[in-house]
Amino acid sequence: MLDRCLVVDDHEMIRETIAIMATSLGFKESIMAIDGADAISKIFHERPSLIITDLQMEPIDGLEMLRLIRSGRYGLQHDIPIIILTANASESVIAQCIAFDVDAFLVKPVNRQALQERINQLSQQAKAKKTVEHYFDMYQQDPAKSTAFQMNGQVAFTDSDVSEFDALMKEQKPDVHVPMHEPVASTPQPTPAVEPADNKKYFIKWQDRFSVGHTKLDKSNMQLLDIINDTYDVIVNHEHDNHVFEDIAKRFQHYVNNHIVLEESLLSERAYPRLKMHKDMHGRLVKQAEFVVLKCQADPSFYRTDFFRLLRFWWVKHVVQEDTKYKSVFTELV
Repeated sequence: MLDRCLVVDDHEMIRETIAIMATSLGFKESIMAIDGADAISKIFHERPSLIITDLQMEPIDGLEMLRLIRSGRYGLQHDIPIIILTANASESVIAQCIAFDVDAFLVKPVNRQALQERINQLSQQAKAKKTVEHYFDMYQQDPAKSTAFQMNGQVAFTDSDVSEFDALMKEQKPDVHVPMHEPVASTPQPTPAVEPADNKKYFIKWQDRFSVGHTKLDKSNMQLLDIINDTYDVIVNHEHDNHVFEDIAKRFQHYVNNHIVLEESLLSERAYPRLKMHKDMHGRLVKQAEFVVLKCQADPSFYRTDFFRLLRFWWVKHVVQEDTKYKSVFTELV
Protein backbone atom coordinates (compact mmCIF):
# COMPACT_ATOMS: atom_id res chain seq x y z
CA MET A 1 0.00 0.00 0.00
CA LEU A 2 2.68 2.51 1.02
CA ASP A 3 4.82 2.06 -2.09
CA ARG A 4 4.07 4.76 -4.63
CA CYS A 5 1.30 7.38 -4.43
CA LEU A 6 -0.02 9.24 -7.48
CA VAL A 7 -1.56 12.67 -6.79
CA VAL A 8 -3.70 14.13 -9.59
CA ASP A 9 -4.83 17.77 -9.52
CA ASP A 10 -4.68 20.66 -11.97
CA HIS A 11 -3.67 23.07 -9.19
CA GLU A 12 0.08 22.88 -8.67
CA MET A 13 0.08 23.95 -5.02
CA ILE A 14 -2.64 21.45 -4.07
CA ARG A 15 -1.02 18.45 -5.73
CA GLU A 16 2.43 19.30 -4.36
CA THR A 17 1.06 19.77 -0.83
CA ILE A 18 -0.79 16.45 -0.90
CA ALA A 19 2.25 14.70 -2.39
CA ILE A 20 4.41 16.00 0.46
CA MET A 21 1.80 14.85 2.98
CA ALA A 22 1.69 11.37 1.42
CA THR A 23 5.48 11.04 1.60
CA SER A 24 5.49 12.18 5.23
CA LEU A 25 2.88 9.51 5.99
CA GLY A 26 5.13 6.70 4.80
CA PHE A 27 4.92 6.42 1.02
CA LYS A 28 8.29 5.63 -0.53
CA GLU A 29 7.55 7.95 -3.44
CA SER A 30 4.89 10.48 -4.45
CA ILE A 31 4.41 11.19 -8.14
CA MET A 32 2.13 13.85 -9.63
CA ALA A 33 -0.10 14.37 -12.66
CA ILE A 34 -1.81 17.55 -13.85
CA ASP A 35 -5.04 15.93 -15.14
CA GLY A 36 -6.67 12.59 -15.92
CA ALA A 37 -4.90 12.15 -19.25
CA ASP A 38 -1.51 12.74 -17.67
CA ALA A 39 -2.48 10.42 -14.83
CA ILE A 40 -3.36 7.53 -17.15
CA SER A 41 0.12 7.72 -18.65
CA LYS A 42 1.70 7.82 -15.18
CA ILE A 43 -0.44 4.87 -14.01
CA PHE A 44 0.65 2.78 -17.00
CA HIS A 45 4.37 3.54 -16.61
CA GLU A 46 4.79 4.10 -12.86
CA ARG A 47 2.30 1.54 -11.43
CA PRO A 48 1.29 3.47 -8.29
CA SER A 49 -0.19 1.62 -5.31
CA LEU A 50 -2.67 4.43 -4.51
CA ILE A 51 -4.26 7.25 -6.50
CA ILE A 52 -5.50 10.50 -4.94
CA THR A 53 -7.33 12.54 -7.55
CA ASP A 54 -9.37 15.68 -7.92
CA LEU A 55 -12.71 15.52 -9.78
CA GLN A 56 -12.78 18.71 -11.83
CA MET A 57 -10.04 18.60 -14.46
CA GLU A 58 -9.70 18.75 -18.24
CA PRO A 59 -9.54 17.04 -20.68
CA ILE A 60 -10.19 13.92 -18.55
CA ASP A 61 -11.74 14.54 -15.13
CA GLY A 62 -11.50 12.38 -12.02
CA LEU A 63 -14.76 10.53 -12.61
CA GLU A 64 -13.87 9.61 -16.19
CA MET A 65 -10.43 8.49 -15.04
CA LEU A 66 -12.04 6.26 -12.40
CA ARG A 67 -14.35 4.76 -15.02
CA LEU A 68 -11.46 4.09 -17.38
CA ILE A 69 -9.31 2.47 -14.68
CA ARG A 70 -12.07 0.22 -13.35
CA SER A 71 -12.99 -0.79 -16.91
CA GLY A 72 -9.44 -2.02 -17.51
CA ARG A 73 -8.79 0.36 -20.39
CA TYR A 74 -5.23 0.77 -21.70
CA GLY A 75 -4.11 -2.26 -19.69
CA LEU A 76 -4.47 -0.36 -16.40
CA GLN A 77 -4.66 -2.20 -13.08
CA HIS A 78 -8.41 -2.05 -12.56
CA ASP A 79 -8.51 -2.66 -8.79
CA ILE A 80 -6.04 -0.01 -7.65
CA PRO A 81 -7.25 1.92 -4.57
CA ILE A 82 -8.53 5.39 -5.46
CA ILE A 83 -9.35 8.34 -3.19
CA ILE A 84 -11.30 11.17 -4.80
CA LEU A 85 -11.01 14.78 -3.65
CA THR A 86 -14.31 16.64 -3.57
CA ALA A 87 -15.42 20.24 -3.32
CA ASN A 88 -19.08 20.93 -4.06
CA ALA A 89 -19.50 17.77 -6.13
CA SER A 90 -23.07 17.03 -7.20
CA GLU A 91 -24.95 14.11 -5.69
CA SER A 92 -25.20 12.40 -9.08
CA VAL A 93 -21.41 12.55 -9.60
CA ILE A 94 -20.81 11.16 -6.11
CA ALA A 95 -23.24 8.32 -6.87
CA GLN A 96 -21.39 7.51 -10.10
CA CYS A 97 -18.06 7.41 -8.26
CA ILE A 98 -19.52 4.98 -5.72
CA ALA A 99 -21.00 2.84 -8.50
CA PHE A 100 -17.46 2.40 -9.85
CA ASP A 101 -16.23 1.46 -6.38
CA VAL A 102 -14.16 4.45 -5.42
CA ASP A 103 -12.40 3.51 -2.19
CA ALA A 104 -12.82 6.76 -0.27
CA PHE A 105 -13.47 10.48 -0.54
CA LEU A 106 -11.65 13.46 0.95
CA VAL A 107 -13.15 16.93 1.18
CA LYS A 108 -10.96 19.87 0.18
CA PRO A 109 -9.00 21.50 1.68
CA VAL A 110 -7.16 18.33 2.73
CA ASN A 111 -5.26 18.22 6.00
CA ARG A 112 -2.67 15.67 7.08
CA GLN A 113 -4.85 14.02 9.73
CA ALA A 114 -7.75 13.45 7.33
CA LEU A 115 -5.42 11.97 4.71
CA GLN A 116 -3.83 9.69 7.29
CA GLU A 117 -7.26 8.45 8.39
CA ARG A 118 -8.22 7.54 4.81
CA ILE A 119 -4.89 5.79 4.18
CA ASN A 120 -5.24 3.86 7.44
CA GLN A 121 -8.78 2.93 6.46
CA LEU A 122 -7.64 1.47 3.14
CA SER A 123 -4.59 -0.23 4.66
CA GLN A 124 -6.74 -2.04 7.22
CA GLN A 125 -9.54 -3.06 4.90
CA ALA A 126 -9.25 -2.50 1.17
CA LYS A 127 -12.56 -2.38 -0.65
CA ALA A 128 -13.25 -5.51 -2.69
CA LYS A 129 -13.45 -4.91 -6.44
CA LYS A 130 -15.55 -6.65 -9.05
CA THR A 131 -14.35 -8.01 -12.38
CA VAL A 132 -13.15 -5.85 -15.25
CA GLU A 133 -16.08 -7.17 -17.29
CA HIS A 134 -18.55 -5.85 -14.70
CA TYR A 135 -17.16 -2.32 -14.83
CA PHE A 136 -16.75 -2.41 -18.61
CA ASP A 137 -20.44 -3.28 -19.01
CA MET A 138 -21.34 -0.36 -16.74
CA TYR A 139 -19.07 1.92 -18.74
CA GLN A 140 -20.77 0.88 -21.96
CA GLN A 141 -24.21 1.56 -20.48
CA ASP A 142 -23.28 5.15 -19.50
CA PRO A 143 -23.51 5.14 -15.67
CA ALA A 144 -24.18 8.89 -15.71
CA LYS A 145 -27.85 7.91 -15.83
CA SER A 146 -27.62 6.34 -12.35
CA THR A 147 -29.74 7.93 -9.62
CA ALA A 148 -28.41 9.13 -6.28
CA PHE A 149 -29.69 6.06 -4.47
CA GLN A 150 -28.37 3.35 -6.76
CA MET A 151 -25.33 1.19 -6.17
CA ASN A 152 -24.19 -1.00 -9.07
CA GLY A 153 -27.71 -1.06 -10.39
CA GLN A 154 -29.34 -1.98 -7.08
CA VAL A 155 -31.67 0.53 -5.48
CA ALA A 156 -30.71 1.11 -1.86
CA PHE A 157 -33.90 2.90 -0.79
CA THR A 158 -37.08 2.58 -2.87
CA ASP A 159 -39.83 5.18 -2.69
CA SER A 160 -42.14 2.65 -1.03
CA ASP A 161 -39.47 1.86 1.60
CA VAL A 162 -39.11 5.52 2.48
CA SER A 163 -42.88 6.07 2.60
CA GLU A 164 -43.39 3.08 4.85
CA PHE A 165 -40.51 4.17 7.04
CA ASP A 166 -41.88 7.69 7.43
CA ALA A 167 -45.26 6.28 8.48
CA LEU A 168 -43.63 4.04 11.07
CA MET A 169 -41.55 6.85 12.50
CA LYS A 170 -44.68 8.83 13.32
CA GLU A 171 -45.19 6.32 16.13
CA GLN A 172 -41.83 7.38 17.60
CA LYS A 173 -41.81 10.92 18.96
CA PRO A 174 -38.39 12.41 19.81
CA ASP A 175 -37.75 12.43 23.56
CA VAL A 176 -35.92 15.22 25.35
CA HIS A 177 -34.18 14.88 28.72
CA VAL A 178 -35.21 11.27 29.31
CA PRO A 179 -33.11 8.23 30.36
CA MET A 180 -31.81 6.39 27.34
CA HIS A 181 -32.36 2.86 28.67
CA GLU A 182 -35.12 1.15 30.63
CA PRO A 183 -34.97 -2.43 31.99
CA VAL A 184 -35.15 -5.07 29.26
CA ALA A 185 -37.88 -7.66 29.67
CA SER A 186 -36.66 -11.18 30.54
CA THR A 187 -33.01 -10.10 30.39
CA PRO A 188 -30.70 -8.50 32.97
CA GLN A 189 -30.39 -4.74 32.62
CA PRO A 190 -27.06 -3.68 31.10
CA THR A 191 -24.90 -1.16 32.89
CA PRO A 192 -26.38 2.21 31.85
CA ALA A 193 -24.27 4.69 29.94
CA VAL A 194 -22.98 7.75 31.77
CA GLU A 195 -25.75 10.34 31.82
CA PRO A 196 -25.01 13.08 29.28
CA ALA A 197 -25.13 16.80 29.82
CA ASP A 198 -28.49 18.47 30.50
CA ASN A 199 -28.71 19.91 27.00
CA LYS A 200 -28.53 16.47 25.39
CA LYS A 201 -31.32 15.79 22.90
CA TYR A 202 -32.75 12.29 22.43
CA PHE A 203 -34.53 10.95 19.41
CA ILE A 204 -35.88 7.75 20.98
CA LYS A 205 -35.48 5.81 24.23
CA TRP A 206 -35.17 2.08 24.84
CA GLN A 207 -38.46 0.23 25.37
CA ASP A 208 -39.21 -3.34 26.44
CA ARG A 209 -40.68 -4.16 23.04
CA PHE A 210 -37.29 -3.60 21.39
CA SER A 211 -35.73 -6.56 23.21
CA VAL A 212 -34.79 -9.57 21.08
CA GLY A 213 -34.53 -11.85 24.12
CA HIS A 214 -30.74 -12.04 24.32
CA THR A 215 -28.64 -9.83 26.61
CA LYS A 216 -25.64 -9.41 24.29
CA LEU A 217 -27.78 -8.60 21.27
CA ASP A 218 -29.88 -6.13 23.28
CA LYS A 219 -26.74 -4.39 24.52
CA SER A 220 -25.46 -4.24 20.94
CA ASN A 221 -28.73 -2.70 19.73
CA MET A 222 -28.58 -0.20 22.58
CA GLN A 223 -25.27 0.92 21.07
CA LEU A 224 -27.10 1.59 17.82
CA LEU A 225 -29.71 3.55 19.76
CA ASP A 226 -26.91 5.61 21.33
CA ILE A 227 -25.55 6.30 17.83
CA ILE A 228 -28.99 7.44 16.63
CA ASN A 229 -29.46 9.70 19.64
CA ASP A 230 -25.95 11.16 19.37
CA THR A 231 -26.50 11.91 15.67
CA TYR A 232 -29.82 13.56 16.47
CA ASP A 233 -28.21 15.62 19.23
CA VAL A 234 -25.49 16.88 16.89
CA ILE A 235 -28.07 17.80 14.26
CA VAL A 236 -30.46 19.70 16.57
CA ASN A 237 -27.59 21.46 18.33
CA HIS A 238 -26.23 22.61 14.94
CA GLU A 239 -22.79 21.12 15.51
CA HIS A 240 -20.68 21.99 12.45
CA ASP A 241 -17.56 19.96 13.26
CA ASN A 242 -17.52 17.21 10.63
CA HIS A 243 -15.10 15.18 12.74
CA VAL A 244 -17.94 14.61 15.22
CA PHE A 245 -20.03 13.02 12.48
CA GLU A 246 -17.07 10.98 11.23
CA ASP A 247 -16.53 9.59 14.73
CA ILE A 248 -20.20 8.62 14.92
CA ALA A 249 -19.97 6.99 11.48
CA LYS A 250 -16.99 4.92 12.68
CA ARG A 251 -19.01 3.78 15.71
CA PHE A 252 -21.84 2.80 13.37
CA GLN A 253 -19.51 0.78 11.13
CA HIS A 254 -18.10 -0.92 14.24
CA TYR A 255 -21.65 -1.75 15.36
CA VAL A 256 -22.53 -3.16 11.93
CA ASN A 257 -19.47 -5.41 11.73
CA ASN A 258 -19.70 -6.75 15.27
CA HIS A 259 -23.48 -7.00 15.55
CA ILE A 260 -23.93 -8.96 12.33
CA VAL A 261 -21.22 -11.49 13.23
CA LEU A 262 -22.64 -11.97 16.73
CA GLU A 263 -26.25 -12.17 15.60
CA GLU A 264 -25.67 -14.62 12.74
CA SER A 265 -23.55 -16.83 14.97
CA LEU A 266 -26.19 -17.00 17.72
CA LEU A 267 -29.04 -17.58 15.26
CA SER A 268 -27.06 -20.32 13.54
CA GLU A 269 -26.57 -22.08 16.88
CA ARG A 270 -30.36 -21.98 17.43
CA ALA A 271 -31.09 -23.16 13.86
CA TYR A 272 -33.25 -20.10 13.24
CA PRO A 273 -35.50 -21.00 10.26
CA ARG A 274 -35.32 -17.49 8.74
CA LEU A 275 -31.52 -17.30 8.96
CA LYS A 276 -30.85 -17.31 5.21
CA MET A 277 -33.40 -14.55 4.66
CA HIS A 278 -31.92 -12.64 7.58
CA LYS A 279 -28.42 -12.90 6.13
CA ASP A 280 -29.71 -11.61 2.78
CA MET A 281 -31.20 -8.61 4.57
CA HIS A 282 -27.86 -7.99 6.26
CA GLY A 283 -26.15 -8.00 2.87
CA ARG A 284 -28.51 -5.36 1.50
CA LEU A 285 -28.22 -3.22 4.63
CA VAL A 286 -24.42 -3.35 4.54
CA LYS A 287 -24.48 -2.16 0.91
CA GLN A 288 -26.75 0.70 1.92
CA ALA A 289 -24.43 1.62 4.78
CA GLU A 290 -21.31 1.55 2.58
CA PHE A 291 -23.05 3.73 0.00
CA VAL A 292 -24.26 6.33 2.48
CA VAL A 293 -20.99 6.54 4.45
CA LEU A 294 -19.07 7.13 1.22
CA LYS A 295 -21.55 9.84 0.23
CA CYS A 296 -20.91 11.51 3.59
CA GLN A 297 -17.15 11.35 3.03
CA ALA A 298 -17.68 13.14 -0.27
CA ASP A 299 -20.06 15.73 1.18
CA PRO A 300 -20.46 15.93 4.99
CA SER A 301 -23.85 17.64 4.60
CA PHE A 302 -25.27 14.16 3.93
CA TYR A 303 -24.64 13.21 7.56
CA ARG A 304 -27.64 15.35 8.49
CA THR A 305 -29.91 13.82 5.86
CA ASP A 306 -28.97 10.47 4.32
CA PHE A 307 -26.93 9.15 7.24
CA PHE A 308 -29.57 9.97 9.84
CA ARG A 309 -32.26 8.49 7.59
CA LEU A 310 -30.16 5.31 7.21
CA LEU A 311 -29.85 4.97 11.00
CA ARG A 312 -33.59 5.37 11.54
CA PHE A 313 -34.33 3.06 8.62
CA TRP A 314 -32.03 0.38 10.10
CA TRP A 315 -33.64 0.72 13.52
CA VAL A 316 -37.29 0.60 12.45
CA LYS A 317 -37.15 -1.68 9.43
CA HIS A 318 -34.57 -4.14 10.74
CA VAL A 319 -34.20 -4.05 14.52
CA VAL A 320 -37.84 -3.36 15.43
CA GLN A 321 -39.62 -5.12 12.57
CA GLU A 322 -37.25 -8.00 11.77
CA ASP A 323 -34.92 -8.75 14.69
CA THR A 324 -37.76 -9.04 17.21
CA LYS A 325 -39.18 -11.93 15.15
CA TYR A 326 -36.45 -14.26 16.44
CA LYS A 327 -37.05 -13.40 20.10
CA SER A 328 -38.80 -16.73 20.70
CA VAL A 329 -35.69 -18.78 19.83
CA PHE A 330 -33.98 -17.26 22.89
CA THR A 331 -36.90 -16.86 25.31
CA GLU A 332 -37.86 -20.53 24.83
CA LEU A 333 -34.58 -21.43 26.52
CA VAL A 334 -35.38 -19.35 29.63
